[in-house]
Amino acid sequence: MSLRERIAFFGQMRSNFEHTGAVQPSSRFLARAMAAPLQHRHATSAAHRLRILEIGPGTGAVTRAIAASMGPEDELVCYEINAEFVRLLRQILQRDPALATVAERITVHHAPAQNLDGDEPFDIAVCSAPLNNFDAATIDAVLDAMMGALKPGGRATLFEYVLFPRLRRAISRGPGGERLRQSEAAKSLWLGRHGHATVTVLRNLPPARVHELSV
Repeated sequence: MSLRERIAFFGQMRSNFEHTGAVQPSSRFLARAMAAPLQHRHATSAAHRLRILEIGPGTGAVTRAIAASMGPEDELVCYEINAEFVRLLRQILQRDPALATVAERITVHHAPAQNLDGDEPFDIAVCSAPLNNFDAATIDAVLDAMMGALKPGGRATLFEYVLFPRLRRAISRGPGGERLRQSEAAKSLWLGRHGHATVTVLRNLPPARVHELSV
């Protein structure tokens, strides 16, 4: 990741932490874990065209891992609500050698996941959005849109930081604490209903868990 991208990320982190949700971009180890279903599908069915969805790509840390595993006919559709990240990601697609070769098959929408176009379903979805920062209603809306956009048998991944929920529970009081409890309950319901596997990624700041879901 370039210095320009890091500066843009830290600027958005300071001014809009709710939608950035991290102290630094995802490490390559977390990014690979998020893109693991794509790698597995190509290992077992390399000729199958995949349609991939990414929600909240930010500055493209996970997008790069997805692009590295895209086949010659795969398509990636991204939904990002942060206008600065959208502008930067569209520029990166053209100048980053790792992305330029697949840029014509990557579409970046400046819109929330709730605005997903349901005309053609996806094989794989990756949610890079900071769900821990959202209220229960927003979590439900994002995950409902994501899971509803998948084909039968489709796979999805999302992540959460290992330490953040516990720390926030310890310091949150009153309405803030209740909002956090409702958010965690909403996410737990989705994981209980669709959760398939969980992997802990220690080589990230902070460490994270990647949850894989299936339809």
